[in-house]
Amino acid sequence: MSTQLPTLTGGEYENWRKKTLFLAKRGNLESELLLVDYINKLPNAISKQNAALFRALLDENDQNLFCWLMSFDPKATPNVPSHSTLPPPKYLSLVKEIRANYLK
Repeated sequence: MSTQLPTLTGGEYENWRKKTLFLAKRGNLESELLLVDYINKLPNAISKQNAALFRALLDENDQNLFCWLMSFDPKATPNVPSHSTLPPPKYLSLVKEIRANYLK
């Protein structure tokens, strides 16, 4: 038996998308470009869980968000400045997904 997560689709998804695009306007262009590109490449549906997680990510301050989206894993790339930090575990896979989308 497979369990499927509740999903935003149709008008509910479009309302989430429009508000999320507005909230993705950031204090720095780099973060905004990554976030908007990711949102625009989503299929016309998103699980409610992922929608809530993305919105929570947008509530983070601009400096942290910029660092998380632009930095690399210090273990994999030792030349990254020591002040670079990884996102909290709840955001790690989402941040990796956003970055991977941009690097395609």
